[in-house]
Amino acid sequence: MSDRDSGEDLSRLVAELVTTLEDLEDELEPPDERPLRPPTPGELRRFTSDVAIPGLILVLESNIRALRLLQRALRLSEGADRTRRETEELGARARDVSETTLDRLDSALADLQDAVEGRPGDDEAADLLADARELRSEVRTRLREYADDAADRARNSDDEAVDIPVDGDEDPEGDDAPNDDGSSGSGDDEQDAQADGDEIGVDVDAELESIKREVDGDENGTGSDGGEGGADSAEDGPADGADDTSETDPDDESGSDNDEGSPGDDGEPGEAPSGGA
Repeated sequence: MSDRDSGEDLSRLVAELVTTLEDLEDELEPPDERPLRPPTPGELRRFTSDVAIPGLILVLESNIRALRLLQRALRLSEGADRTRRETEELGARARDVSETTLDRLDSALADLQDAVEGRPGDDEAADLLADARELRSEVRTRLREYADDAADRARNSDDEAVDIPVDGDEDPEGDDAPNDDGSSGSGDDEQDAQADGDEIGVDVDAELESIKREVDGDENGTGSDGGEGGADSAEDGPADGADDTSETDPDDESGSDNDEGSPGDDGEPGEAPSGGA
């Protein structure tokens, strides 16, 4: 049986119990008009019953109102899937109220039965009392079953809860994950970047030094004060001399060779003999 069918059956039983109690109330109401005559001892006993019965009727009316509230609460509790927590609280309060109401109803029916037994020939009231007791027992049983089913559904819903990961969790396999040697990936990247920066700095210094040497060499070859240029060339070291030697024009070398082999005006060695010996 589904939860909806169970709730509908319980609501139907409560409605039947309310109808039976209303019929019992109508049956036990005293007549409006009575002839004026001296009371008899039996009428005095019945008078006591008539005084007690209206009080019991008031109790029954309050119980009817409580049962109607219970019926509305059961109708509202059909949407328990959407508001489970609020419905559980409402159901707990409704169960407490219903248990108290049923206990009061049971006590009122017992007192009413004692009062009815003093009235002869009132079989219809006795039948209504029996029906009310039977319906009250059935309502109590169904209410407990409904409470047990609600508790089972609550436990099942808690067991079937699924944990959803939050989208901002850190990835242990990301850049900050430790490597096999215990160091982090981000630290290695920073060290590599620093090493690259050092290499770039060394290359720049070497390039500046090379440019300076070339500028100093050009000034030595074209400047007017050769002494200072020679001193600067000496300070630059044998590397600059090697560069200047390697940069000598081949035509200049051939010209110097011709000068050494040509006859001089002063009769220096290499002078060709005049005439025939």
